[in-house]
Amino acid sequence: MTLEFEKLTGHLEKMAINQARLKKQQENRVDQYEQTLTQFATEWEAIDYALDVAVAKSDPKHYRSVRPLTHDEPLDMAVDAPPAPPFATIIATDGSQIMPDRHAAYLYYLINVGGIVYHHGDSRQPEVFSVPTIEYPDSEDFADNFNTTSGQVSVERDLKEIGMLARATAEQRDSAQPLISIVDQRLLYWPTGTTGVADNQAVQDWGRAMTKIRQQGASLLGYIDRPETMSVLTLLQTLTAVANPADNFDWKQLGKRSMTQGVRDKDLFARLLKPGQRSAIFVYESQPNEAFVQQDPLNEVCFFYLNPTKSGNQIARIDIPMWVAKDEEAVTAVHSLIVSQCQLLGDYPYVLARADEMAVVGRQDASELNFMIDVVMQRHGLNSDVTAKQSSKDVARGGKTRHEGI
Repeated sequence: MTLEFEKLTGHLEKMAINQARLKKQQENRVDQYEQTLTQFATEWEAIDYALDVAVAKSDPKHYRSVRPLTHDEPLDMAVDAPPAPPFATIIATDGSQIMPDRHAAYLYYLINVGGIVYHHGDSRQPEVFSVPTIEYPDSEDFADNFNTTSGQVSVERDLKEIGMLARATAEQRDSAQPLISIVDQRLLYWPTGTTGVADNQAVQDWGRAMTKIRQQGASLLGYIDRPETMSVLTLLQTLTAVANPADNFDWKQLGKRSMTQGVRDKDLFARLLKPGQRSAIFVYESQPNEAFVQQDPLNEVCFFYLNPTKSGNQIARIDIPMWVAKDEEAVTAVHSLIVSQCQLLGDYPYVLARADEMAVVGRQDASELNFMIDVVMQRHGLNSDVTAKQSSKDVARGGKTRHEGI
């Protein structure tokens, strides 16, 4: 053991005192947001005007807000979970990867997509599957351009996840309805490169997969556990700023994380939503969502917040495309089936937990894969040779290794 814990005691005491102070400040800020939400819950004209002002005055690079999907649902609305349908088919996928390692004997990366088909209301066992793919340089030119960054591999993994979801959905299109397809991340997919510019090809590919799922008659959703978004708070800040024009409000900062001083939407909705309840449905107001609309208007991303627990106030965000958001029966099915799935485990959808189980690549898996690679290479007269840096690490750790690519 190298960490001297007794030297941290004083620091931990200060840490706890500081956290208690910050929590009290945060609760006071949530009080203010809750008052604003109640004040403007049905002030539709004021909301529309405030959004127009925000678009005109804010910096589009930072501006991320929401608009209500409909005037039928007040901003502070809480909808009880409806009964789940007697039968349904629920599909979920998730992905994992081994990142490329320049210090390893051979350059490669692996992506594994796992999934599940769950027959709600049916006695059949769930159908689980996994599809691994390995990529490696197959020419000198390709070696120079090989995907070696974690960002590049992560984007490829994400596209394989939703691509596999689309294929599985097509295979199940004649199964029991409603048909629900779930991805374990946001639907408003917007990966950026080193320049901060979106990977347009990835966004287009993601949108095409969404459209394919819609064409199978399914309802698509993205499940985000413990979301960090603050789009609803940004709307509330806008309403306050427009209602009090004398205040020195910096519109160019609107949408930045620093503007809410540590408060997130989930902190507000944790107060509003009882177990099983969902919020009103909101539509994202942002440049990325406009790009989705341009590709396919029905792919415009909306969302609602959900308390999926049996007891407590943990909050999840449920992203849904416009084609689901405008279909009352589809929203009801999504709401009820997600709550039903979470009740199987307590606070997280069973299908996503199983999809993750099928997808995850552990340290033992990585070690066995590297052993297999060594055996095959030796069969072809090739000997493995890790870099001096990696060899030194292995010696220094005395066998205590970690797989950094997972």
